[in-house]
Amino acid sequence: MNKRLGQTVVLLAAAAAVTAQANELSYDYVELHYVDAEIDVDGGGDVDGDGFAIDGSLALTDNVHVFAGFQSLDFDFDVDLSAFEIGGGWNQSIATGTDFVARLSYIDGEIDTPIGDADDSGLGLAAGLRHFFTPEFEGGAFIRHVDLDESGGETSFLVEGEYYLTERFTTGLSLEFGDDATSWALGVRYYFDGLRR
Repeated sequence: MNKRLGQTVVLLAAAAAVTAQANELSYDYVELHYVDAEIDVDGGGDVDGDGFAIDGSLALTDNVHVFAGFQSLDFDFDVDLSAFEIGGGWNQSIATGTDFVARLSYIDGEIDTPIGDADDSGLGLAAGLRHFFTPEFEGGAFIRHVDLDESGGETSFLVEGEYYLTERFTTGLSLEFGDDATSWALGVRYYFDGLRR
């Protein structure tokens, strides 16, 4: 009986170790999304638009990563929006399969309209959690604040989920809710290092 108990303990410990390794979050990836957005214009109702976004992240150390992204959206009334973001982040494991993440970025954007163009730039700050709910499903929740020189500040709440089709490919959905803008995105992500098994 003691032998069987010992074997059971060893097997459970091995299974826990495999799960912990499989649940290690990665910051080495590139992703492509379809984006659908709605902006609340003061006194003018809502303006709808859609387009694409491409983002990437690269880990420099176990706790530091850099990231960059570009998005291009076409809105009603021949209004086009493009934006580029680059920054750095700090990630800290706080439990098995759970990371706290903080990011600071520089944002540069341009709006093209039939009556002229406008440029804007500023800083973005985000903080939140990434967590593996199962070995195949990762979720995240973040608070984001963007402060642009001309457009002012905007605070939003982002929730996202990624389902692992393989160790390297995921498909994901995200929703972002702000004071003046709401958007959702559907896309795919490729991890350069997989699940780090």
